[in-house]
Amino acid sequence: MRTRKKVCALVLALVLALPCLCLGEDWEEIPTVVTIVSAPDQTEAQRPTCFPDPTENYIPLPEGENLAENKPVLASGTHTDVYVISNINDGSTSTYWESNGYPAEVTFELGEIYTVSTVAVCLNPSSIWEPRKQEIAVQVSVDGESFKEIVSAELYSFDAATGNRVRIDFDPTQAAYVRVIFTKNTAQRTGGAQAAEICVY
Repeated sequence: MRTRKKVCALVLALVLALPCLCLGEDWEEIPTVVTIVSAPDQTEAQRPTCFPDPTENYIPLPEGENLAENKPVLASGTHTDVYVISNINDGSTSTYWESNGYPAEVTFELGEIYTVSTVAVCLNPSSIWEPRKQEIAVQVSVDGESFKEIVSAELYSFDAATGNRVRIDFDPTQAAYVRVIFTKNTAQRTGGAQAAEICVY
């Protein structure tokens, strides 16, 4: 027992003396260097360059002004919950309109007669919006009374991989009013049409 105590005491003494033995009298404290790096001038979240850009596969929209944005818009029937018609052309795909049943008509008043050739229907591009198909037709009018069908009802596929948007192109035609008519939506969690933005070019 005494031998064990002596060994422990010797080891403890060596441990306490080790820093002095190693450093000696020439020991100097190494200063701590702190480098202050300024934060980047950034006002919104940015994608690291090493990550692929998901928008590269989005269906492209025409260049130029979206003639429907913030213009007067009316919908037939009622909307679901808080998903009001004013969401459909507020310039943001984070809000959306949802109809309560079919057919669901959305009519834009452009303010004057334009030559138009494209209607784009967009959902939120997030992948949480599962793929679906919606049946859509397009009509135009110059007086808001008499409408002419320029695109008959057809099923269009929405997929987050391509931006959850569809582009409906047609021959250039004059219009002061554009009406988009939904008659089907294959999404399982709704009983009506859905659109975050409808754009007219």
